[in-house]
Amino acid sequence: MISHMKAFLKERSANVALIFALSLAPVSAAVGGALDFTRTFTIGSEIQSALDTGVLAAASLSQSGDPEAVVRAYLEAAIAEHEGVIETLVVIVTPNIALNAREVHATATVSVPTTLLGVVGLQSLTMGRESEATEQLRNLEISLVLDVSGSMGGAKIEALREAAKEFVQVVLAGDISDFTSVSIIPYNGGVRLPGSINAQLISGADANRSGCLEYGEDHPITLEPPANGLDWLQWRGDDMADAESSAFCPEENEESRFFRNTQGDLIEMIDDLDAGGNTGLDIATAWGARALDPAWRGRLGGNFSERPVDYDEPSTLKALVVMTDGAATAQIRNYWDSGDRRWRNYEMYSARDARDNMADACDAAEDKGVAIYTIAFQLSGSTNRNLMRNCASLPENYFEVEDLDIAAAFSAIAADLNSLRLSR
Repeated sequence: MISHMKAFLKERSANVALIFALSLAPVSAAVGGALDFTRTFTIGSEIQSALDTGVLAAASLSQSGDPEAVVRAYLEAAIAEHEGVIETLVVIVTPNIALNAREVHATATVSVPTTLLGVVGLQSLTMGRESEATEQLRNLEISLVLDVSGSMGGAKIEALREAAKEFVQVVLAGDISDFTSVSIIPYNGGVRLPGSINAQLISGADANRSGCLEYGEDHPITLEPPANGLDWLQWRGDDMADAESSAFCPEENEESRFFRNTQGDLIEMIDDLDAGGNTGLDIATAWGARALDPAWRGRLGGNFSERPVDYDEPSTLKALVVMTDGAATAQIRNYWDSGDRRWRNYEMYSARDARDNMADACDAAEDKGVAIYTIAFQLSGSTNRNLMRNCASLPENYFEVEDLDIAAAFSAIAADLNSLRLSR
């Protein structure tokens, strides 16, 4: 018996089989676990992708569905093919909805049934994912600078009126009008301002009148308000105020309007636009830029007393749209020659000075982060086109219109603004 026992203990022929049998369970668990974890990871990636897409859809300002229902629909569609998983789905959605913003936070938890991990008592693997999305409609301040000079007569002014009205309707559509202000600055050789603004800039008892200001040889190219004490622009001895107008001062019904958000008000104004006079591109561009500068806050009237807001206000987008069909012209004035008994004209500053003034106004606005769009409407000459092209804040913000379809340019700008104002 003793010798048989010693022989049994010395036997080695079945060691491999014995070791294999003893290690089969942990090896199976390890291999099966790897497969189960890989499957769970794959399902987790699908859930994360569906969750990200779902919260984006639920956060959309155009979304009318219940946020939880929207997110759940995306998740169920993503994991529908995984047996035993969709039944364990737990979705928690927390929305924060305001008039101009929607924020949606969501978490999704599932239990993925295991296969081989069951041998070690693990019947499922639980995992969770989360995602958050915000869509906000930023406030929008728009300055629309429109050329109504003499060369805009006939079919061109008609095309401009229709295009400008359509632009206003798009940017002030529905509830977004509560967050959008439009300033319209029509110009010929100059810009006509409301009496409430002139009263701040002209000394005298009769300053509170609609009319055009004279800036003198020190034409203001900065955006800050000039000091009180300016004079009325004069043409042949008459103040360009009230019903008086000239080649350098638009008609009374073409008075600039600032910070409006009522379509009817602005469309009525646009319908009254007529063509006549010279092309004071620099003066008009400067006023368009001033209507976006916080130094003028509360001074320009309209429906938004708190505007223009600060340049660095992240919730607001500022845009300057300048349109012309002609070159920036010199500023001409006149005086009475008593010897010859006739009015004589003289050049206050040249067309080149006017181009430089406009370029300075564009640069100043762009440096402050203003989005500048320019439209060259049947504009001839490389000098004129380059002036408008260089004013635009981006190459794609410059539009050349060769025919009468100026509406296409305005529509493209309106679409771009609506896209830019939407932050996600």
